Amino acid sequence: MNGMRYRLRRVLDSFWFVPGLGLLLALVVAEALVAVEPVLPVAIDEILPAVGPDGSRGLLSAIATSMLAAAATTFSITIAVLTLTSSAYGPRLVRSLMADRGNQVVLALLVSTSLFAMLVVRHVRAGADSEFVPHLAVNVAIVLAVASIVALVYFIHHISASIQISRLASGVRAQLVALLDDLYPERGAAGRAPAAQWATIEGGAEVRARASGYVASIDHAHLVSKACAAGARVELRVRPGTLVCAGDPIARVSSSTAPSTGPQEAARLKTAVLAAISIDDERTPVQDAEHLVRQLVDVAARALSPGVNDPITALTAIDALTIALASAAGRPDPSRVLLDDAGAPRLLVAPRELSALAVDAVDIIRQYVGDQPLVAHRLLDLLERLIAREGASGGVAAARTAAYRDAGDRVARSAIGPGTLAEDAAALERRRATIVQGGAS
Repeated sequence: MNGMRYRLRRVLDSFWFVPGLGLLLALVVAEALVAVEPVLPVAIDEILPAVGPDGSRGLLSAIATSMLAAAATTFSITIAVLTLTSSAYGPRLVRSLMADRGNQVVLALLVSTSLFAMLVVRHVRAGADSEFVPHLAVNVAIVLAVASIVALVYFIHHISASIQISRLASGVRAQLVALLDDLYPERGAAGRAPAAQWATIEGGAEVRARASGYVASIDHAHLVSKACAAGARVELRVRPGTLVCAGDPIARVSSSTAPSTGPQEAARLKTAVLAAISIDDERTPVQDAEHLVRQLVDVAARALSPGVNDPITALTAIDALTIALASAAGRPDPSRVLLDDAGAPRLLVAPRELSALAVDAVDIIRQYVGDQPLVAHRLLDLLERLIAREGASGGVAAARTAAYRDAGDRVARSAIGPGTLAEDAAALERRRATIVQGGAS
């Protein structure tokens, strides 16, 4: 995904895009309906319900003002919900609510109906000689008003349901499952090779970041194409989610056959690398699986804080995390070398290992477990499921299993404290022995 496509996606997911599109559509449709009515072969007032100039003007004015007031109320409710969600579950979940198409469509319908009515009322004229009432546009305004009322009722239900932790967690879980399916395919992605096929070549030219922020997306296909055209190779030093400062090295370009590329080829390839790596002020879920994992980790950590003390919410977040990680468990980590059509290595990437993703999430949550053995058991359930899905006894599976066993050992030991009941401590010790010594239960 190159910079232009990434920015286009950000615009499409923004809170203002759908309402803005609705306003533009209202402007075009209102003027078109008013202009086309006089040239229609039939009289609209003979087909549709007709209202006189004064009645039409009053009706349109009422629709315009009431829909604008409803839009303001809707916007206020949305801001209140965003504030509540940010404080209760973490600011990372705010993006999910802002990108909710239901909220955007309701707001778009309300403001578009108000604008439509205001535009149409300008054309209503009274008087014996110049009377004109755009009956078609007036009836369309009435239909839009009815649709807006229905949408407002839907919005109240939708916004109330959307702040439930089960709905929020399932939304993040769905995004994470889809991204993990893309990052960790079942049989491994075509056109990739192990890192052993990447022979180190001395020299090369460093590519340094022009801006500070987080790596939002990397267009791997674009980099492979450009490197192949230049007869060169690109070694990435960053991945989506990496924090970079202006001037930091983010890649190295070199020739496939010589210690260094020519100055012109290197300059062109540097420009291509900078265009393929999008840097934003905040982390985004476009390609950053860790960002989505941290959203669920945030929910669990806040729920386990002393000020909240809501372990059930933490369990919901852990369950969502379990489902997402288990969906990708047992799949191979993506190979680091990307090949061109001829099978030549062109790009060396730095993917995030699945086991590291899971273990980091568990280690963060376990620091907040404290005297909540129930939460510790649920974390151990997560690790046992991952161990059971690895299956194979050698290679990457063995390394992942060892990492999961070590994480389970840390969870059990950190959950046993001076205030832990003897029965709870014994149960945790049994779970720890099962994970560390005997595998999945």
